[in-house]
Amino acid sequence: MSSDELLFVRKTSGLVREIGAFSVMAIAANYVIADGFYLFTAGQGYSAPGANIPLALVIGGIIMALAAFAVIFLTMAMPRTASDYVGISRVLHPLLGYIEALLVFGVHIWIVGALSFFMAWFWGSSIIQIGLATHNPSIISLGEWLSVDTGAAVGLGILFVLIFGIISLLGVKVFKYVVNILFALALIAGIVTIAGAIYASTLSLSQIKNLWDMTYGAGAYDEIVRVAEAAGWKDYIASSTGDPSKWGWPGPWSPEITLSLSIVISAYAFWGLEFANYMAGEIDKPKRNFFLGTIGAIILVFAYYLLVSVPTLYGFKEFFSMYEYVMNTEAAYSQLTINPVQTPTWAVFIASLFGGWAPILAVIVTLAVPLWVMNGIPVYMMVPTRIAFALAFDRFFPEKLAEVNARFRTPHFSILVVMIVAIVMILVLASPEYGPLFYAITAVTAVAVKWFLSAISTTILPYRRPEIYKEGYTGTVGKIPIVSIVGGAATIATLILLILGLQQVAGDPTFVSPLWMIGWTLLAIVLYVYYRWANKKKGIQVEKIFTEIPPA
Repeated sequence: MSSDELLFVRKTSGLVREIGAFSVMAIAANYVIADGFYLFTAGQGYSAPGANIPLALVIGGIIMALAAFAVIFLTMAMPRTASDYVGISRVLHPLLGYIEALLVFGVHIWIVGALSFFMAWFWGSSIIQIGLATHNPSIISLGEWLSVDTGAAVGLGILFVLIFGIISLLGVKVFKYVVNILFALALIAGIVTIAGAIYASTLSLSQIKNLWDMTYGAGAYDEIVRVAEAAGWKDYIASSTGDPSKWGWPGPWSPEITLSLSIVISAYAFWGLEFANYMAGEIDKPKRNFFLGTIGAIILVFAYYLLVSVPTLYGFKEFFSMYEYVMNTEAAYSQLTINPVQTPTWAVFIASLFGGWAPILAVIVTLAVPLWVMNGIPVYMMVPTRIAFALAFDRFFPEKLAEVNARFRTPHFSILVVMIVAIVMILVLASPEYGPLFYAITAVTAVAVKWFLSAISTTILPYRRPEIYKEGYTGTVGKIPIVSIVGGAATIATLILLILGLQQVAGDPTFVSPLWMIGWTLLAIVLYVYYRWANKKKGIQVEKIFTEIPPA
């Protein structure tokens, strides 16, 4: 038996390189543009009152772009499946790579289940908007049923897992085409959304008031203003900013709010720009196509977020903050008699301008939300399957998970395991006792460990592993490698994000978030120690595994 057979499960990965630059961009955009932007950044009108949302988006986006570049450079030097794990384990330490891989694996097992389960809510919310735009009570009732019925959410969630799981099993070429088509459909709706946002910025508040009333009924706009003021909107702003007039950009805004909570939320909206790296072993000409595709995704996402958020906020002004407050405060929304109670997203604001006179535009804008969220599910599912494959290929996970189907060239056992566990997650989320016990900030913080360790690895790569560094990007400024400069900046940026995230995780009053982080970390340590012992017992040179790059 040769030494490489002893080190890895086999001499070649068995995967095929089918992914091009466009698909890399589509994978990233499908992953990134979802609830983080549409729901949570719009929700800063309530969760981060007084924030300058566009500025927070720019800062959070820059942090995530730096984190992405750290992974880009690691992937260019080591274009292998789950390249962040490969890079961290080969440059820093195998245990650190293993811990970050298990944390990201755990996050995405939850995300696949959660987003599939919440698809009923996203589609339901969209269908409600369609019913309002077309004045069809039956459609509104269908949307309300999807939005509140747990059985519908479970059934639809399982259906999505099965559909996208089967697509993943059919091979990377089928996966690629599905991802590309879903991206194109969502982008069409997104372009209409951008046009609607720009239209909003050209209107006066009196014109927005008239259009709002055309959609929801006479007096609807004034009802939001009246209820917000009566229910303590100004007091709520003052309790956060110290000044009731600081409702946020484009009005007076708070630098403190913007530079703390708002940035973490905004970073969450940008995470995943580089996540095609988990399929690096299946990207054709990876040094070129991964780089170009990820850069394209960064430009696309920045443009999309700012072209939707800036003109929308500029057009709606303080009404944006009032509406967010009313729809997030039970004492306020329970007083509404004209406006329907709905979760506010960027799409709700924009669609509300068209429902009364151009319902087809309102429908398209509204459909953008579930389309962007839905097209992320196959990508979210891909991440844990490739992590499991990479760990198994290194002999540090059940080796069956590294097996590749002879016909479709996919890690089919890894995919099946993820499908099964995701369905279990859906059932957990449906439980009133356990479903709420996970916070989005926990996911961001767990993945921030990956970004931080990747950034350190990129910084020291030219000095710690010069033979690997020479295989990737080797540009310099003077005598200093550019990868070290970018990696150093990314290390500082991601450390700030990690600290902010850990503070919020530690502040979870239920203790579920810190226990989740600690639990997955301890599991990683236990598994690493076990596989290290088990492999040594088989006579495998464990130390050498993590000095070698896995075969392509």
